[in-house]
Formats: sequence, C-alpha cells, structure tokens
Amino acid sequence: MSKRTAIIDIGSNSARMAIFEKSSRFAFHLIDETKSRVRIGEGAYNFGGVLQEPALKRAFTTLEEFGHIIKGFKCNKVLCIATSALRDAPNASTFINKIHNELNINIKVIEGKKEAYYGAVGALNYLKEIKDAVTIDIGGGSTELAKIENGIIVDTISLNIGTVRLKELFFDKKIPLADIRSFIHKELEKIPEHFTCNDMIGIGGTLRSLSKIIMERTNYPLKTVHGFEYEITSHAPFVNAIVSSDVLGLKVLGVRKDRYDTMREGCIIFQSVLQKLGCQKMITSGAGIREGAYLCDLLRSSNHKFNPDFKLSLRSFKDRFSIVEDENLYIKKVANLLFDTLSPIHNIPVKYKWELSVAAELLNIGIKLGFYQNQMHSFYFILNNLNYGFSHEQKILIAMLVKYHVNKLPSEEDMNTYKALLPDIQTVQWLSFLLALSKAINSDMSRSKIALSYQNHTLTIQAEKKLFLAHEQIKQLIKPASFAIIIK
Repeated sequence: MSKRTAIIDIGSNSARMAIFEKSSRFAFHLIDETKSRVRIGEGAYNFGGVLQEPALKRAFTTLEEFGHIIKGFKCNKVLCIATSALRDAPNASTFINKIHNELNINIKVIEGKKEAYYGAVGALNYLKEIKDAVTIDIGGGSTELAKIENGIIVDTISLNIGTVRLKELFFDKKIPLADIRSFIHKELEKIPEHFTCNDMIGIGGTLRSLSKIIMERTNYPLKTVHGFEYEITSHAPFVNAIVSSDVLGLKVLGVRKDRYDTMREGCIIFQSVLQKLGCQKMITSGAGIREGAYLCDLLRSSNHKFNPDFKLSLRSFKDRFSIVEDENLYIKKVANLLFDTLSPIHNIPVKYKWELSVAAELLNIGIKLGFYQNQMHSFYFILNNLNYGFSHEQKILIAMLVKYHVNKLPSEEDMNTYKALLPDIQTVQWLSFLLALSKAINSDMSRSKIALSYQNHTLTIQAEKKLFLAHEQIKQLIKPASFAIIIK
C-alpha cells in the first residue's frame, strides 16, 4: 500500500479529493481534502444525460489543479472514480480519454451498487460498532442505499433520484411538490422490503449539512458532525420546513449559501426514503465513497473491514504522537487492576473501563506539541480528532479524563459544557482519579510488578520495587472518597 494515496470522487454536483497518509500497516490519517462544485451534471438531465461543454471545462480545470496538489503532496498512488453523471452520459468516454491523455489521470466509472458499497464500507469502518442499519447517500444524480445486518453489508441499491436531477427536472420548472413526490415514490418502489430498519446512516453533503444545522439549532456541545446522532421524528417538522421553503427562506432556516440550490431537493428525497423505510434514528457519517474506496484497497485481504479490536483513530494517534507506548500500556494495565480492586467503593458501571483504558493509552500524546500544559494539548487533540471508531460520548469522556488526570478532580463547572454527553460527576471523578493513580504508580517508569488489595478502607499496593517517587506523587492526589493508600 502506498504511503500517500489520493482518492478523487467525481460526482454530479461536486468533485472531491482526499489524500491519506499511512502511519502503520492499517492506520492512516487524512492530510488534505479539496472540493470543487464542478456541477459536471449541470444541464445534462434535460438533454438525455449528455454532459454539457461548460461543465466539462470546469471538470477538466478542476482535475488539472487536483493534479498539482497530488504532485505537491508527492502522492504515490491515485484512484479516481466517477459516479452517476458519467455513468449516465453518452459522451462520457470522450471526456475520460481526454483526462487520461492530457492529465494522466485514469477515471474509473463505477456502477451504482458499487458506489453504495463503497459508502457503506467507509461508514462501517469509521463509525462506532454498527450491527443493523441502512446507509443512505444522496448525490447529485442518484441516491445509494446499503443494508447492513450483523455488521455485514448484505445488499445495495442505486436509485435514479438526486439533487441536481430533481432541481433541473422539477424545481427549476416550478413543478408542484406533489408531482415531485410522486416521481420519487415510483423510484422508491425498487427498494426491497428487507431494507426497512430502525437506524439510518447518513452519508454525503446533504445529510451532513442537515446534521450541522440541527447541531447548531440544539446547541450541541461538540462541533464534530461525524458520529452525531439524532431522533428523526424530533426534527421532521424542520426537514419539512426546508422542503416547503423558497430559496430566501432557506437562509432563515440556517442553510448555508452553497446549499441553497440542492438542500430542498436533498431533503425531499430524505423525507421520502424515511417514509418508505420507517427509520427512527439518524447516525451521521463523515466517511463515504472516498474513504470506502481507499479502505477497499487497504483491506482487500480482510473483507474490507477492520478487526473488531482495531480503532483507526487510536492507532493513528499512537503512531504519530505516542512517545512512550510501553509505559502507557503498563498504566493501562494498572488502571484496569485498580478499577477492579476498588469496585466496592466506586460502583462505576464496568462499561466505562474501556474509556479508562483508552485514556491511559493517550494520556501524554500532547507532549509532542509541548511539555507544559501537555494535558491540555492532549485534550484538544482527542476532542477534535478521536473520531473514527468512537461515539461522541466516548470521545468526550476520554478527553476529560486525560485533561483532569493531574492533581485535580473535575468539578461540575468543568463538566458543564459537555454535561449532556458525560456520565454523572462521581463517575468522571473516579475515572480521572484512577488514571492519575495509575500514572503515579509508574512515576519511576520501572513498570514494577504489583499486586493490589482493598480492605478496611485501605488500598494496599504490594510492589517489588520501592516506588519512592510514587509515594510522593500519590500524596498529592485528591481522592474522590475517603480511604487510605499504602505502598509495601
């Protein structure tokens, strides 16, 4: 697998390029992302799908400049895929040959079912564990769905309804919404019954934009759209308001200017699919076709799926920022022992043991940025980048534990901003303390063999070494409950 790989996705509405850099065998991170609203499908739907010259010129210029970026980042590999607009166009081959001959970029036009599969692969590997769901990717020319059962993609379908297609065939001609819904409904009849599902995974610009607006309207504490979840029925009236609005009204509803021409079209497709499938919860995915194409190449020997124990963001963080991974793994081991030993007094649900373990592995990644206040650097690193394989609740808890693992327990005021996503304060304080105590026990970095016991309100740490520095560090810790700590 190449060190740096560029993935280009030419859709009906936009051309996008993502550049990924590997940090180890399966870990990687995004180092650049470029988007251009090429609108290669513009004008085509009124002319039998034939791509129009102004759109082709925009696409050529964009790909030419993408090529400059690829050279600037010294990418070793380029994968360029095209979807609905080129799939439908009678003159697609002429454009593809021109790009190959003049820009040395090979465009691969993929079928709709493959497009749906790529999107589902990206979502499955980037989100928290998904068991049963249906993915939806509303594009400019088509809409793709994939059915996931027990964590496996079992079926895919592509429908000829998209934002640009609806805009040109219906909205621009002021055709009534009832007629548009009728057109969509006929296409939705192609969806098999087994696609019905409670959870829907939203992929693509329309649904990510909708999630961002909902996050702003509800004062959601995080800015990360990937992994954002909401109950669909709670926001159904808002979606309907977008569909029924004129262009001027979209601004009032919080729609970004660059979405004025496709948001209503995307939302009416979304609305119609929901009615057909009966989904109740939306999970937003920041990963889609580009990530899926990259992962299909990277994971071609493992059924296009990471091992269940592999967390992409965690491994990538450790590859790039961990300075003493062996020490952190020892602290993780001690933290788990402490969690079990002190369970009679902390009463924390065992599910939080996992977040404690991850916090131990990442507690000093901020040192790469600077030693002083490194726990704050680590907090912001985790808050903004521990996205793939983690829910928002998991991410913010891990970030808080890392932030407050030094000589301080988090207060109600400290937690207030993220309170809606965090467990109760006693749980957070205890987990923070357990992380701090684990780190203190390894103050001399000797990774001493220890045995723990708790009785008569006393935690006894039996160690094979003196742990003199640990004695001093433990005295400075603030405990969340009254008990003694003895090192023997």
